[in-house]
Order: sequence, then structure tokens, then C-alpha cells
Amino acid sequence: MNNISIIGKSCCGCTGCEQACPKGCISFSPDSEGFFYPAVDESRCINCGVCLKKCPVHTDVPSGTNPQVFAAKIKDTQTAFKSTSGGVFTELAKYALKKGGIVYGCAFDENLVAKHIAVEKESELFKLQSSKYVQSDLSGIYSDVKAKLNEGRTVLFSGTGCQAAGLRAFLGKDYDNLIVTDIVCHGVPSPLLFKKYLEYKGGTLGGKITAYNFRSKEKRGWDLYYKAETENKSKSDYGFFDPYYSAFLKCQTYRESCYECKFANSRRTGDLTLADFWGIQKFHPRFYDKNGVSLILVNTEKGKMLWEELVPKIESIPSSLDKAVVMNKNLSAPSARPECRSGIYDGIDGDLNTYFTTKLAFKVDPKVKLKKMLPPGLKDAVRKIKS
Repeated sequence: MNNISIIGKSCCGCTGCEQACPKGCISFSPDSEGFFYPAVDESRCINCGVCLKKCPVHTDVPSGTNPQVFAAKIKDTQTAFKSTSGGVFTELAKYALKKGGIVYGCAFDENLVAKHIAVEKESELFKLQSSKYVQSDLSGIYSDVKAKLNEGRTVLFSGTGCQAAGLRAFLGKDYDNLIVTDIVCHGVPSPLLFKKYLEYKGGTLGGKITAYNFRSKEKRGWDLYYKAETENKSKSDYGFFDPYYSAFLKCQTYRESCYECKFANSRRTGDLTLADFWGIQKFHPRFYDKNGVSLILVNTEKGKMLWEELVPKIESIPSSLDKAVVMNKNLSAPSARPECRSGIYDGIDGDLNTYFTTKLAFKVDPKVKLKKMLPPGLKDAVRKIKS
């Protein structure tokens, strides 16, 4: 059978096949875990093979080699504060917008569902800032990107490695007016799990969750610290101490394809790759910043030209891939599939309190807890002494 169904659980969910199908006979729907997979209407399928040709898992997508590596942070501290790490993406997005361009990235909608959206105003870039540790919906985005490119507009697309590769495969060629950035991704939990988690979290706070930030810097600076808000209450804490976040950090709830991800290496599909420069205190201690430091991989000739445009607006120092990989393991290999993954979604449709306190129960290393609870000022003082 020459259709996308043969991909099976290797599917990364990018929806490129659905958008490319000339007969419109492919649709995506969730499985029991809440991950979206394609289904083919065989009565309309003509076995043209377009879906497989546009599948980033099935085809080889051009990627960069021997990237230049930098640690970077923007000079605008307020913007950096609102960003996941060093804020470099925002400066890149401003560059695209000033050229009359359009920026595509992941945002939460009014129901806190992660979706890729298009942004055309600098005042709306905040929607794309900060990480969303859940799979985003790309429905219709690749087609829209192609239309804008054909209009001659500059397009900046940001996504995970598989999402960036999905766009490359869908387009089938590079465009001079296209900028692709990919992020170093561990893996993605399902939208259903995140929805159930928000219901559970709202129950513990006594109201519906109206805002959620996986990487709040309000209390602890640059770290894995979340903030959940209702109309009358908020809760902030380390991800290590939260069932959804902890399971994410332990690689327990990812899409099955994440554990065999062909894009989890240093051969990146983006012109630029962005990530947190975890370990900056060890490798470049004087460059550490409480607002965050970005890891940048410059992968292509286009990426080099873009980087030169950004340099005047940021602070940066050269680094190396060896240093980057130490605490960004997904630059060398996919996340390992833990044994508990096989049954981790069992019970997701049952009692939420039971599921999140039993199925996603977490244990905290006392040493980790003690380290994380140190006042930020004290930790900064220790860093200065060590540097």
C-alpha cells in the first residue's frame, strides 16, 4: 500500500502529508493517548505517493553540517526576561518583520492549546515567546507558509527538528526569502495529556487555569520554573516538583516517534538552531546571565548571513559543539524510552487526581530539592566565587 499509513508510529505528526495530498483524502485524528495520526480515505486515494514524498520521516531532508556554535544573549534585558533563554529568537523575528515579513511559531490559544500561528506585528511577538512543552498543531501552516513565500514575503518559521524538516519536505526546495530556525527538542507529550493536566491543576487551585508559563523567570530567574494562573490564584514551582513537568523531564510521556527521532543530532534542518545553553556556568562562567543564555548553531550559508545581521544587537561568544552537547543530549541522540512509557497514558480518561498523583507520581532527590530551593542571590554569589 503506497500511502502514509505505512509510517505508523514513526509519524511525527507534522501534518505535511495532509496539506500536500492533491485529493484531500488524508485527515488527522487523535489516538487513545491524544497524539494525532493520519488516516487515509482509500476510496479517494490515487496512490500518487505525494504524501510519502512530503513526509520528513520517510524522505531525506537537507541539513547543515559542522555548525558554528555560539553562546548569546540579547542586550534588551526586558525582552530576555520574557523569553525562554537569551531572547535571540525575538531579535531574529524583529529582523524578519522589519523586512515586511511574517513569523510562524508556537503559541497558546485562548484555551491553552498549543498551535502554530502567524505573527505580523512586533507587538504580538510575545505570543511566541517562552517554551511550550506539548506538541503543537501545525494544521494548514505549511500551506500558508508556501503561499506567503510565493507572494515574495520574507518568512521566518520556528519549530522542532521534525517540524522544520516537515516544512522543508513539504516545500521541496529552498527559498531565498525563507528563514528556518529549529529548536533542540527532547520530545513532546500529547495535547490531551496537557489538557487533562490543566484540568487537574485548576482543581488544585480552585478555578480554571487561564494562563500557563513553563519557563517563568519571575521568582527564580532562568530555570525550569513554571507558573499556573487562575482568575484569583497562581502557583509557581520547579518542574521537578510537578507531575506533568517531572514526567516530561524524565522523558516518560513523549510521542513514540520522539524516541527514534532522526533529527536528534547535530545535522540540523534549520538555518539556525536555538536552545538553552545549559552548562554555561561550567564552560563560560563569565558569560552567565540570570535572564538566560541562548545556544546558537549556525548551520547554513544563509544562517551565517543572518547571524551577521544579528551580531550588533546581541552579546555573543564562540563556543564548541562538544560543550553544547554535554547538557543538550538531543544534539547527539534521541531521548531514551523509559520502561514506564508503555503504560504511562493508561487511566488518562479516569479520575484526574488519581492519575496525576499515582500514574505520574514523582520522587524528588533531597539534594536536588535543597539545591533548587537556595535563594537566587546566594546561588549567584556562589557562581561569582567559582568564576
